[in-house]
Amino acid sequence: MMAQNSSNKMGWLPVTGMVFVAIIIVTGLFSGPHNIGPWGGWGAWSGISYEEAFLLVLLGFVSGSVGGMLGMGGGVLKVIILHLLLGFTIPFARVVSLLSYVVISLSSFMRYRKYGLVLWGMTKLLIISSILGVLIGVVIGSWINIEYVEILLGIYALCTGVIVLNQMWVNPTEEEISELDEGEVNETTVSGIGFGMGLISSLIGISGGILSTPLQQTLLKIPLKNAIANSITAAIFCSFTGSIFLLYSGVKSASFLLEDVFIVAICLVPGNILGAQFGSSLTKRLHVNYVRVTFVVVIFAIGFRILLI
Repeated sequence: MMAQNSSNKMGWLPVTGMVFVAIIIVTGLFSGPHNIGPWGGWGAWSGISYEEAFLLVLLGFVSGSVGGMLGMGGGVLKVIILHLLLGFTIPFARVVSLLSYVVISLSSFMRYRKYGLVLWGMTKLLIISSILGVLIGVVIGSWINIEYVEILLGIYALCTGVIVLNQMWVNPTEEEISELDEGEVNETTVSGIGFGMGLISSLIGISGGILSTPLQQTLLKIPLKNAIANSITAAIFCSFTGSIFLLYSGVKSASFLLEDVFIVAICLVPGNILGAQFGSSLTKRLHVNYVRVTFVVVIFAIGFRILLI
């Protein structure tokens, strides 16, 4: 009995911590952006203060934990917090997000590849179509006003919340497969998923996995683990392509400095890696629906904040 009570108390500790972090994020977002840069109370490293570096590592940890627990959603949270809470511009935030995603996802890709979960016949088509989507997204992004990109980010945040909420009632196919028979999957559908993934990736700076994974499950009946493996593999290629083009465009137009991008990305990556490991371990002790509900509350608050304020 005492052991059960102790276990219940330990189970509530992560829940309490998660709710506390969610309250801090939502409160910070509604109090307006806190432009990082002018502090410097603890000294400075490569042009940013130690407080700023700590905040970025913490952001990486939070977004990595979300991604580790849900398998999605960390990228959109990272872009939104970089922009709304820390005061970075959207062009800067999306480049940093894509670069850090490429680095932290390589280990996941190698693991899925090792276990034979990547369906290469389908994934190659996803990669090609997603890169095409990235290129068109870069062109569109250079034409439209940045305010419209922010609106798109808000809409995407709400869609992300709906997708995560829907997962509470959907029972995904868990039986993995190692290959697909030729003609078993509609190539037009695969190309459409990849194109949308790349387009969104270059416009708002996320991997697009939160769309491509459920779409593969729903439209193509791909098992969950294979869908995640396909998405991560394609996302690495389209995120790398998008980051290169957006980085070149931003530096050329003097929207940001190359040095600043790499410094912020370097701060984010360690937190992302640690957070992903923490999130994965937390799912074994905490019911994933607690995480989903907390994430949905935060992401809905963010989406409505962007669209209505």
